[in-house]
Amino acid sequence: MRPAAVGPVRTPARRPGQRATAIAALTTVVAVLPVFLVGGLAVQLEQDLGMTASALGVAVAAFWAVSALLSAPAGYVAGELGLRRGVPLAVGLGFVALAGIAFVTPHWAWLIVWLSFAGAANALIHPLSNGLIVDQVAVRNRAFSFGLKQAAIPTATLTAGLSVPVFALTVGWNWTFALAALLAAALVPVLLRTLPRTAPPNRGSGKTAREPLPRRLKPFLFATAVASALGAGQANVVGAFTVTMAVQAGFSAAGAGMLLGAASVAGILARPLVGIAADRGVGGSMATVALMMGAGSLGLLGMATGLPAAYAAGAVVAFGLGWGWNGLAHYVVSRTAHPFTIQATGITQSGTYIGGTLGPLLFGIVFSQFSPAVGWTLAAVVAAAGAAASLVAFRLEKRLRGGLVV
Repeated sequence: MRPAAVGPVRTPARRPGQRATAIAALTTVVAVLPVFLVGGLAVQLEQDLGMTASALGVAVAAFWAVSALLSAPAGYVAGELGLRRGVPLAVGLGFVALAGIAFVTPHWAWLIVWLSFAGAANALIHPLSNGLIVDQVAVRNRAFSFGLKQAAIPTATLTAGLSVPVFALTVGWNWTFALAALLAAALVPVLLRTLPRTAPPNRGSGKTAREPLPRRLKPFLFATAVASALGAGQANVVGAFTVTMAVQAGFSAAGAGMLLGAASVAGILARPLVGIAADRGVGGSMATVALMMGAGSLGLLGMATGLPAAYAAGAVVAFGLGWGWNGLAHYVVSRTAHPFTIQATGITQSGTYIGGTLGPLLFGIVFSQFSPAVGWTLAAVVAAAGAAASLVAFRLEKRLRGGLVV
């Protein structure tokens, strides 16, 4: 029997866990799709908007920076808004970003404005979608649900890539964003019909969004945020530079693209598979996150050799394991912080966004000044540091298993 939900559900639904997982994944895609589409359609945007590579970097950095700045406060705002107001609001912000890029972008600088809206949507949707999963998904399937939700992010990357030949080169980049905005708008009435009429997750057990987090919980959240920052920093480096450095390692442009696709699939599959294992009692802690980051570090060392076979194998490992821990980390945070999942997610996600902002920026300088071997070796060191921070978080996690004390 499913354990008591965090808030009383007043709108019964068939298979509420599956519905909640689908909503969490789709709304997450809406929040992150603007930034991935900008990256995927960069060539067309450069031609029409006079955008340079550095301008693209500034616009994308704005998305992650806003996400980082707003993540912690968004956790508290989400707790106040609740699911039925907060989730449509986040999707609405994503719609504004997509529609704005489609119709009100006469110059590339406007991308900063619209991607800032998307960054706000991204900051808000993760605490809400995590709260929805905790509220609606049975404990026995919860890690799998978090894995599916996080797999939506690399899926958005693939979607952005496929949009180039399917839409951008046929109807144009404007209408690609317009179509995505239309789909986001169509999602809002569906959300209003299907979201549970439940109290915000922190209120269901007498907690309020304004109540301070338990003192014993804060060190665990800080350690997890540090681990997430380091893990996201090295992972986003892999996403940003795999193709470029693969060409230098001897791959053709087409071969490098195929390698990126294969590695992305590994990252997509790893997240729900690790969740399935956790639901069955295999792993399911920050120690598992540490093992995955450590394996990712080894993959990065393989890429540092520059040998095509080692580079390809290392890229798959770096994507699949070194970047496949996100859903599991969300699951561990929700299990440990319950019933403070919403605020806790806002804090730990701030680390993810900081790493996502600084990693590609700093390593872009490294790769431009030094050899690929140096860049990938330093990325491996960052991944190893993330594994160490995850072990610290694991020790704190174990201390909290007896329950939180305010």
